[in-house]
Amino acid sequence: MVNLTPKQKAFADEYIKNGGNATQAAIKAGYSKRSARVIGKENLTKPNIIQYINERLNPIEKKRKLSAEDALNELIDIWQGEVQISVSKQIDRLDKNKVIKHMQYEYTPDLESKLKALDLYLKYKSLLSQTQLEKAQTEIKLMQAKLEQLQINSERSTEEKLDELLEKISGELDGTS
Repeated sequence: MVNLTPKQKAFADEYIKNGGNATQAAIKAGYSKRSARVIGKENLTKPNIIQYINERLNPIEKKRKLSAEDALNELIDIWQGEVQISVSKQIDRLDKNKVIKHMQYEYTPDLESKLKALDLYLKYKSLLSQTQLEKAQTEIKLMQAKLEQLQINSERSTEEKLDELLEKISGELDGTS
């Protein structure tokens, strides 16, 4: 097992628990709010912390048969608005092994889900520096507000509006706009 200080271990555990927010993980681990962003980013460059995180995640990924490639493909499918299939089970409260009802339904990801998937994909690929990422997130919020205004004032289909928004986002991220 990897040697970590108690704060580093707390940071790594919180980072896993919160889904990858280094700043919040640093704050919860006891680092000061003023330095949490820098410390969080710095901690993610330390080989011993990365090794610990990977050691904690690998058994989960193996048990669930999840690969990074599968996760990326799923993110891309969500970002592109492909129909998703969700499964839900209703379990008997007295007999935990008995499934009362098994449901499966399809849905199309909403705009918020698409933007979150794009954000997660870009973080994973490390295509953007932190400053560029913040700029892109600000631009995304601005575009969301513009899209909401367009929805109020326009008769175009939602699909057309989403396509326009995604083109603008892609242009902003590529630096072509």
